[in-house]
Amino acid sequence: MAGGAITVDEALALLAEGGEALNAITVTTGDRARALAARSGETKASGGQSRPLEGIALAVKDVIDIEGYPTSMGSAVDTHRGDVTTAPVVAALEEAGALTVAKTNCQEFSYGILGDESVFGKVVNPRGVELCTAGSSSGSAALVAAGAVPLAVGTDTAGSVRIPAACTGTIGFKPTFGLVPVEGIFPLAPSCDTVGFFALDVGLVRSAFLAARIEGGYSVDAGQVQVPPGRTEPRKQAGAGSGVPPHRVLRAGEDSAAGRHLDSVIDEALRLYEVLRKYEAYAIHREFLATQGDRYQPVVRERALAGADVTTAQYEDARAGQEVLRRTALSLFDAADVIITPAMDVPVPRWSEIGPEHRAAFTYFSTPFNVLGWPAITLPIAGDAVGASGRLNSAGGADGVQPDALPESVQLVAAPHEDLDLLAYAEQFLHSH
Repeated sequence: MAGGAITVDEALALLAEGGEALNAITVTTGDRARALAARSGETKASGGQSRPLEGIALAVKDVIDIEGYPTSMGSAVDTHRGDVTTAPVVAALEEAGALTVAKTNCQEFSYGILGDESVFGKVVNPRGVELCTAGSSSGSAALVAAGAVPLAVGTDTAGSVRIPAACTGTIGFKPTFGLVPVEGIFPLAPSCDTVGFFALDVGLVRSAFLAARIEGGYSVDAGQVQVPPGRTEPRKQAGAGSGVPPHRVLRAGEDSAAGRHLDSVIDEALRLYEVLRKYEAYAIHREFLATQGDRYQPVVRERALAGADVTTAQYEDARAGQEVLRRTALSLFDAADVIITPAMDVPVPRWSEIGPEHRAAFTYFSTPFNVLGWPAITLPIAGDAVGASGRLNSAGGADGVQPDALPESVQLVAAPHEDLDLLAYAEQFLHSH
């Protein structure tokens, strides 16, 4: 079996043990997991070659379709979608040997970074019950952090994989825009939507990415992200990495021309995102808001309605600005192979501390790289409120948070299509910290 693999019954028992306490699961897909495990057993019995994710328990954010199971989007809204087929990203991971054991609780329609609005309620952070779990892929992050599954899938439009990863002390990876298919996934803002992966091991993230990426192409709905100027092709095509990590580093806040350029890119990307997200999300939800507005979570309804004021001309200007920024910002890699930023512009807060300022602080360093479409990964560098087994540890302070154990994470970013080099550098970075 692949590293981290256990029997399907053991995986389902772990979910039963921790899932209810974390409020992280919307539905357990036990029948599917057992069927996949049986197929895996038949392959091994016949002498077939072990696959990269053989026997790895997988949890999937509940905005992603799996045939035979409802896709709730964390909402009571009826999206009239009828029967669904399994999303290509899930099918690809299962083809690589993964066993899908559950769908996970999430922010309603992925619309919000705090993870505070779901028809199923908030997900509990395994690092401390009073700590914010963040969103929108909070259930996937929590199950990995608690050791209930080794691998989980989420979606990341403004940081919705990387920020829950930072709040739970897990690894969260967002590939280059368009390299992992988004079909079969309920969208938030298609110009920035990306599939992402959670794990506690970079090697497992790499295996999932290699299994799920589109060979030599792009998602039909995603379009393309250009490579840095002066290169006729990516320095390391996704999937062909040399194993030699990049080593020229640009750090956020650096007092240099490149550092100031990065600041301006971040500011412009955040400005563009507000228009892109509001317009695209409202276009998706307009019909449902008109007929089922009272079924939305109040904060999500308010955010979705805000897009009604964005004109088509403003949106088209923002899309054009996004394409210009994707070209001009590539010059940041003239003197650097990797950009390093904090994962968030604020320490992980307790729920009781959350205020209006936290949305911007959570997404300041994450959202720009969705607008740009560049690969990014958040890595835990401090804080350990789980035991050696990775299971939920409820000991600690009065609020369940271990003293001096707040998760702390860093974000690494690379040029588009250099995903494997980024993952290689991430491994080296973790080993040196």
